[in-house]
Amino acid sequence: MTRRRALILSGYGFGGLLVLVALLTGLLWAVQAGKVMPNTSVAGVDVSRMSGDEAREAIAPLVEERRDDPVVFTFEEQRFSTIPADVGYGVDVDQTIDAALARGRSGFPGDIRERLRAFNTPRDIELIDSFDADAVLAWVDATAAEVDRDVFSGTVTVSPETLEVVVELPHGGAEVRRDETYDTLIEALHEPGSNELALPVDTEPQRVSEDDITAAAAQVERAVAGPLELTANDEALVLQPEQIATIIEVLERNVGEGSVIELVVTPDSLMEVLDEEELERFDRQPRNASYSASRTPPRTFDAPGNATFSPVPANVEVEPGQTGTRFDPELAADQITELLRAGARGGELKLETIEADFPTQLAEQLKPTHLISTFTTYHPAGTPRVHNIQLLADTIDHTVLLPGEQFSINQISGVRSCAKGYQEDGMILRGELVDVCGGGTSQFGTTTLNAAFFSGLQLDQWKAHSWYISRYPMGREATLNYPDLDVRFTNTSPGAVIVKTTYTASSITVSLYGQPIANSVSASHGSPTNPTEPAEERRDNDELCEGVEDVIQSGGGGFTVQVVRTVDLIDGGEATRTIRTVYVPQNRIIEEGTRDCSPPDQDEDDDEDESDDEDEDD
Repeated sequence: MTRRRALILSGYGFGGLLVLVALLTGLLWAVQAGKVMPNTSVAGVDVSRMSGDEAREAIAPLVEERRDDPVVFTFEEQRFSTIPADVGYGVDVDQTIDAALARGRSGFPGDIRERLRAFNTPRDIELIDSFDADAVLAWVDATAAEVDRDVFSGTVTVSPETLEVVVELPHGGAEVRRDETYDTLIEALHEPGSNELALPVDTEPQRVSEDDITAAAAQVERAVAGPLELTANDEALVLQPEQIATIIEVLERNVGEGSVIELVVTPDSLMEVLDEEELERFDRQPRNASYSASRTPPRTFDAPGNATFSPVPANVEVEPGQTGTRFDPELAADQITELLRAGARGGELKLETIEADFPTQLAEQLKPTHLISTFTTYHPAGTPRVHNIQLLADTIDHTVLLPGEQFSINQISGVRSCAKGYQEDGMILRGELVDVCGGGTSQFGTTTLNAAFFSGLQLDQWKAHSWYISRYPMGREATLNYPDLDVRFTNTSPGAVIVKTTYTASSITVSLYGQPIANSVSASHGSPTNPTEPAEERRDNDELCEGVEDVIQSGGGGFTVQVVRTVDLIDGGEATRTIRTVYVPQNRIIEEGTRDCSPPDQDEDDDEDESDDEDEDD
């Protein structure tokens, strides 16, 4: 009985407690209805136990202040500021107060705990704000446009009109980190009060110091302080200050890991103020070295048959050549740059050196040491052909062949025309001797061929006359006719070969001076073989009287002959060459008269009249 009463009393105690809690909760809910929980603030403004309207009124000054709180970014000595209102910043007051009122009103059982905690635990509610992202991005871009810059090495310029020197100092590079700046600005908008922040910028140090720019400016000022005069070849090149101001530039140049800035004159800028024709005053043509050798050889040689020739020491002098000069814009620009940097007002103009095609050093190396061959042929004096032979000899005289070069009579003389002073004389044309301009020069070709033959040099081209002519060595002779019939040989020696000519009224001599390749050169002639008889050709001539004959060409037999050339080489061994020449017969040509030369039958009156006519003709 006692136990049962205890249980009943215990049941009544628990239920009473629940009733008590419910009564207290209801009372608390009633007291806090429509009010912000105690110990609650909005962005630091206490709104505890305020109604919604009271809380709105309480935070209104804060909201207005936050719209005008400046945000300042600094870089170097620059300041870039904005206020939240300018980037579309705003506070949603209603949502912010609703958030404050929502404390302890999120539902059971948490509401009971939060409402009880509110009596001794403060809680700050953040402002619910917003901004215009595009406006923030535009502000970041505008700021970056003012800050961003490339590395600048500075400039120094001078006016050609006033000679005033203007200097712009160098600076390093800078580039705003846009994304970081954007995020930093947004974060600052959410924070109360003014903010001063370092602008996020990547920098690059300047490459050129201000001292370098100052030094370059001093160079420019000295450069335009007066004219610059350069001399060469007894000529002067004068640049006036205004021209100097036009041609100079101040440019950056890399030196190791750094840079310097310095005065420079470029070839292009220099040529803008110079007259190219005027610059030709400094041009000097180079002069080739040459040789001095006697036209009269130290030995004569004229053997028409079997013979041997050995080189003879000879005195050949080298006449030194001379280098030429030419104005070179690059060379001049470099020199003028150095002079202007040093503040000099003049100097000797550096010119491009033009080497001669045949410089003295090479001439000494290739200098002939011997008469390596000579040959003389003979002719009657006082004929037009002698004039032609001597004119061609003067043209060929002192031709110099370097190793490997080929000699050619036709190439040197060109067409042997009357316009060049050659006269008409005999030449074989289609089996007949006729007069042409330059006729008779084949004798010079024959003499040259024999000189080349006995030199041991390489024989390249020649052609014997179609008939044998007794004044020439049999099988060792050549004819000429431009451009096909020529005498050519190649200098196969290690030195230069000089072709010298001389003549008398009745002879022509061709001599070759050089460095010998042979101890001796021999000609061995065989006997003529395969003889052929000439034909007789008769033709009418209406200028001759009937019964009269004129032998135009007496004729001669043809035959074949061989000549063996043997070259005893200095380096050892010998070289032989067999030359086979076939001469055709020279036909006998006879002209027969066809003109009627008998006197006509005439009466006395006719005779008298004709006699009167003859007197008139006289």
